[in-house]
Amino acid sequence: MPRHYRHHLYALLGYLALTLLMTYPLVREFSRAIPGDGFDGWQNVWNLWWVKRALLVEGSSPYFTRFVDYPTGVYLYFHTLNIFNGLTFLPFTLNAGSLVAYNVAVIFSFVAGGYGAYLLALHVLRRTDAPARWAAFLGGAVFAFSPYHMAHLLGHMQLISLEWLPFYALFAIVQIQKSTNGQMGKSAISIRYALLAALFLVLVAACDWYYAFYMVLFTGLYLLWTIWRRRVWLLPTLAVAVTGLIFVLATSPLLVPMARESLTADYMVPPPGSTERLSADLTAFFTPSELHPLWGDLAARWADRFTASTSERTVFAGYGVLALALLGLLTRRRTACFWGLSALTFALLALGPVLHIGGMTRFAGVGPIPMPYALLHRAIPFLKISRSVSRFDVVVMLSLGVLAAIGLNWLLNRMQKTGYNETARWLVAAGALTVVGLEFWAAPYPVSFPETRPFHYQLARESDLFAVMDIPMDWDRPANLLYQTVHQKPTVSGYTSRTNPSSPAWRTPVLQTFRYLGPDINVSDPHTLAPTVLTDLNVRYVIVHKNDLPPGDYRETTLALVEEIFGDWPVVVDDDWLKVFRVVPPTTPLPYLVLGEGWAPREWRDGGPARALDGPVATVLVQIPAPQTVRLELTAHSPGGPASLEIRAGTVLAGAYQVGRQPTVITTPPLALPAGESVVQIHASPVSESVIFTRINLILEQ
Repeated sequence: MPRHYRHHLYALLGYLALTLLMTYPLVREFSRAIPGDGFDGWQNVWNLWWVKRALLVEGSSPYFTRFVDYPTGVYLYFHTLNIFNGLTFLPFTLNAGSLVAYNVAVIFSFVAGGYGAYLLALHVLRRTDAPARWAAFLGGAVFAFSPYHMAHLLGHMQLISLEWLPFYALFAIVQIQKSTNGQMGKSAISIRYALLAALFLVLVAACDWYYAFYMVLFTGLYLLWTIWRRRVWLLPTLAVAVTGLIFVLATSPLLVPMARESLTADYMVPPPGSTERLSADLTAFFTPSELHPLWGDLAARWADRFTASTSERTVFAGYGVLALALLGLLTRRRTACFWGLSALTFALLALGPVLHIGGMTRFAGVGPIPMPYALLHRAIPFLKISRSVSRFDVVVMLSLGVLAAIGLNWLLNRMQKTGYNETARWLVAAGALTVVGLEFWAAPYPVSFPETRPFHYQLARESDLFAVMDIPMDWDRPANLLYQTVHQKPTVSGYTSRTNPSSPAWRTPVLQTFRYLGPDINVSDPHTLAPTVLTDLNVRYVIVHKNDLPPGDYRETTLALVEEIFGDWPVVVDDDWLKVFRVVPPTTPLPYLVLGEGWAPREWRDGGPARALDGPVATVLVQIPAPQTVRLELTAHSPGGPASLEIRAGTVLAGAYQVGRQPTVITTPPLALPAGESVVQIHASPVSESVIFTRINLILEQ
């Protein structure tokens, strides 16, 4: 290898060695465990498995699956599918399994991310001599091994995959710089850099859409900075526009359905308060990581004041990093100024819509104090679906890595000018890396082993198609996705990054009982209906995960419901981990009601379930095994004032009714319905008034 290329190999090997050290004992358990707390990590193991199955078994798009929320299925556009890892590491998934593929993706993210930041720092330093390479290596380490990265290693693979950010930043900067230097007169040059920048932005988006958005903001910031500094705007703006156009065209197969969905539905919008809760605390930038083996417990005592979880609240910058960054700003102002502005801008955005200091938003009676993100959120409608604002910290650490490289490079050059030999300068660079490494240290890093059971492998040997029902079901556990990678059977519920409003668990009798640990408005006797409903859903086994039921009322309530509904069914497995019932088909199938589209989430009001209409039309699906004449009995009221309801069975108007503030019982005339599923529509007017339903019952005509 030519001598002037060797430093690239040395950098890659250096980051590999640091990765194995910082993530230890992952290297020891490489084929048996994944890093993290065993929660979201299993969802990402499932992502790798599903991409493989969708492409090579189902022959379908990975962005839709019926294996979760069976038989309806769910679109995965807003799920953290991380298609880059699924495709890139498919050979490992095929030949060594999903655990190894996951861990290879982890190692790749650290090594490639560090190397990309190394190249970016070298470009900023405009030197490739030994001091510059040492400084750039430190900058790459700051980015790759930041507490932010190590905290999300707990299970957020899409956020672990930050490796393409510095590559995109590098080519976006080069493209803008060349346009301002008059070097883009030839279209071949402009297209080349536009293609490279767009390529890396596509790779960023293929890992995480949050990161793609951050890089768009970064590009805008650098473009404005360049226009202000160089007093030229046309060519750099055109250069950025060309990159943006190529990116949009390349990602349009995903962007178009995502944009359409975000404009017509709101299920991907997080609950109110999520954005504020998942913002960074101002003091978090100076609070060491809770994962540190020496002072992590001490840091956690203060961090427990913050509103977010460990992975989302960890944005520690590092005192050594801040010192070097400040040194760079003071000594190389012209080179460092933009990176200081970038770090400050994204740190302010990471603070979210209002300022948090020590978990508080009011200070001496003043507050909440609005922050820049509040303006950004209002200006960009697409941000209504964003949730975790603290993740802007990834660009903060990239910027601080460059600043630290600038500061260390100045220090090493200063030492050279004052007579220090190369060994002394190397020791200072190694010392700086050691200080940063000690501050960011998180080893021994927690690892999680898959707790699959023999029954899951037994299921895999049953070759015909059927579904399983996992309990508990009041919320969906990522571990159930891990089990699916073994038994390879659809599940009637499932964990995805955004709630699926069409999930059978939200609207189907029996499933609703376990989702809410109580009834819903489509009243039914779950014990009587269970054989019919589960047979209709093609469910063969009900799997009760005992280890997911902590001691106390919750466990007792769930197990009591299990025995009440399934207690007289055959038990296939009953051990310390699982109790598995085999579904008994009904002797005589029974009719029942399923809630369709247009319903708001279930609430508990005045001692009973309630649902509001979520729009002008809601549907009820009537499931009957044979042609039958039925009536619907509905109890509704309109707290906001009088409202009109029209009930239609297909195209037939079944009746028009008035409801007021007091509950009104409505009984439709007889409806002659065919066997199977019939759709009954409930139209409300005026649309602006909320209509609340507390009961919908099916009455069979004799």
